[in-house]
Amino acid sequence: MAEMTLPPVAKTIHLECKKCACERYFVVVAHTSATSAKVKCEVCGSQKTYKLPSKNPQPRQLAGAAAKRKEAAAQAKKNAHTDEYNNLMASVQGEALKYSMKSNFPQNTKISHPKFGDGFVRLSYADKIEVVFADEVRALVHNRQ
Repeated sequence: MAEMTLPPVAKTIHLECKKCACERYFVVVAHTSATSAKVKCEVCGSQKTYKLPSKNPQPRQLAGAAAKRKEAAAQAKKNAHTDEYNNLMASVQGEALKYSMKSNFPQNTKISHPKFGDGFVRLSYADKIEVVFADEVRALVHNRQ
């Protein structure tokens, strides 16, 4: 794969112009570093800094209290979901119906999905169902002909 380089000075590149609120051609005015250049919109004349996209963008890592809050929220969501799944597993008896998008599933039906396993229909709409599986709640299509 070729390494990305800045376009030469006086060449044009196509970028989003915030002042024009649309995509425009920008002229490269000057290179400010090895990975950034000053560019100018050909229509409105606004200037901005263009940076080369990074090869491996790293997601921003949370630290301290924010990381703890995020982890606590994820754990609470998982625990609430697990409790609901276990309660439904104990209350609904009988065989699980095989899932097919052509079949119609009423509310409080136990289904068996080939990929996600056993689940329970929490809500049923005309064309989709909300199913509680062991790992998470998923929306599936049904009643398609």
